Amino acid sequence: MNLRCPACRKLRIRLFLPLAVLSLALVAYVQLVWAPSSIEYSKNFYHRMQDRQLGNIAEGLIPLLLSDQLAEIHTSLDTFKGENGDWLAIELFNAKGERLYPLEPPRTDLAGPDVDVHRRPILLEGRPLGVLQVTENHHQLLADIRAAHHRLILVLLVVPIALLAVLAVALELAVSRPVAQLADASQKLADGQFDAALPEGNQDEIGQLVRNFASMREEIRRNQADLLQLNATLEQRVQEELTKNREKDMLLIQQSRLAAMGEMVHNIAHQWRQPLNALALVIRNIKDDYEFGELGAESLNRAVTNAQNLLNRMSTTIDDFRDFFRPDQESKPFSLADEVRAAAAIMEAAYRNNGITLELDLHEGLVADGYPSLYSQAVLNILANAKEIIQARQIEKGHVTVRLREAEGWGVLTVNDNGGGIPPEVLPKIFDPYFTTKEQGSGIGLYMTKMIIEKNMNGQVAAANADDGARLTISVPLQKAP
Repeated sequence: MNLRCPACRKLRIRLFLPLAVLSLALVAYVQLVWAPSSIEYSKNFYHRMQDRQLGNIAEGLIPLLLSDQLAEIHTSLDTFKGENGDWLAIELFNAKGERLYPLEPPRTDLAGPDVDVHRRPILLEGRPLGVLQVTENHHQLLADIRAAHHRLILVLLVVPIALLAVLAVALELAVSRPVAQLADASQKLADGQFDAALPEGNQDEIGQLVRNFASMREEIRRNQADLLQLNATLEQRVQEELTKNREKDMLLIQQSRLAAMGEMVHNIAHQWRQPLNALALVIRNIKDDYEFGELGAESLNRAVTNAQNLLNRMSTTIDDFRDFFRPDQESKPFSLADEVRAAAAIMEAAYRNNGITLELDLHEGLVADGYPSLYSQAVLNILANAKEIIQARQIEKGHVTVRLREAEGWGVLTVNDNGGGIPPEVLPKIFDPYFTTKEQGSGIGLYMTKMIIEKNMNGQVAAANADDGARLTISVPLQKAP
C-alpha cells in the first residue's frame, strides 16, 4: 500500500498550508506591527513617568531657587542623578538661561539613537524660575523590551510548530492512512480487483466513508456478476430482437404493398369506368342494329373497331399501373416533375369522379438522384390521403394544389388541400406507423412516405396547416451540376 500517494500529499498540503501561513502571518504581524508599536508605547509611558518625576523635582527646587540656596540645589540634584542610573546628565538653568547645575557643561558625546533629552520648565504661578533638563539613555529599557519580544516570537514559532507536529501525527493516523488505503482500494477496484484491504471503520466520518465504499464495492461486484451473466445471453437476445424487427418491417412493408395494391385496384376501377360504359354502349348498338335489321358488315366492323380501341385503352391503363408500381433496381437521376405527373395521372380519375380539382404547378428541369418509382409512390400516398380527407369531410368543391420549386439546392414539393386542416393534437402523430383518424385507414401511408423520402432519398417530409387545409412538403436534394 502506498501511503505517499499524490492524493495524500495534496491532502496534507491543503490541511497544513493554511496553518503554516497563519503562523507566519502572526509572526510577521508581531515583528513588523505589534513589536514596534509596543516599543513606542513603552517609551512613551517611560517618558510620561520621567516627566512626572521631573515635575516633582521641579516643585522641590522652587523654594531653593527663590532663596538662592545653590548648595542645597547641587546636593539634591546629585542625589537624584545617583538614584537614576539611566540619567546621563541633569542640568538646571535659571530664568535668564544661566547654568546653575552643574557648573561645568556635560560631555558632548552623549548623543545616540537611544538617548533623549527632557526639558521641564520651573514655574511659580506662571512666572518662570528656570529650566530643568535631563539627558537619559533608554538602551537598557529598549534592550529588555526587545528581548521580551524575541522570546514572544520564539514562542509563537515553537508553539505552532509543535501543534502542527501533533496535528500531523493525528491526521496521519486518523485521515491520511485511511484515505491512502481507500485510494489504493479504489485503484484496485478500477482494475477489477475486489479484495483490497480496507481500513478499520470507526464511528467518525472516515469510518462512514469506509463503510460506504465497502457497500459500493459490493454493489459493483454484484452488478459485474449480473453484467457477465447478461453478456452471456446478450448476443442471443440481440439476434432475437433483430429477427423480431425484421418481421415487423416485413409486415409493415407487406401492409404498405397491400394498401398500395388496394389503391391501385380502386384507381383502375375509376379509370375503367368510362371505357366500360362506352363498351356497353357499343354492344347495345350492335344488338339494336341486329334487331332493326341494320347490322351490316360496315356497321359491325365499325363496332368491333370501337370495342377493340376501348379494350386497348383499358389494357394500356393496366400497363401504366404495373409500370408505376414496379420497384426500381438501382438509384438513378430522374425528373421530379415527370414523377409527380405520373402520380397525378394515377389519381386523375379518382379525383374527377369525386368532384375534386387537381392543379399542378411544376417547375421543369429539377433532377434528383434516387428511385423514381419510390418518389412517385410517396407523392401518390399524399395525393390519396388528401382525396380521402376531402371525401370524409364532404367538402363540396374539393381542391388540391401541387407545386414544385427549387430552394437552395433542394427540390421542394408542396401539396395543399382545402380539407379543413389537421387538428393540433393530431399533427405531431400523422407520420407515426399505424396512426390513423379514418375508420378504414391502415395508418401506414404517410409513415411509408416519410420512410421513403428520408431513408431512400436523404430528404425531408413535413406537415403543417395553411389557409383552409393541410400542407404537406417533400424536400429532396437536387443533383449537383457537373
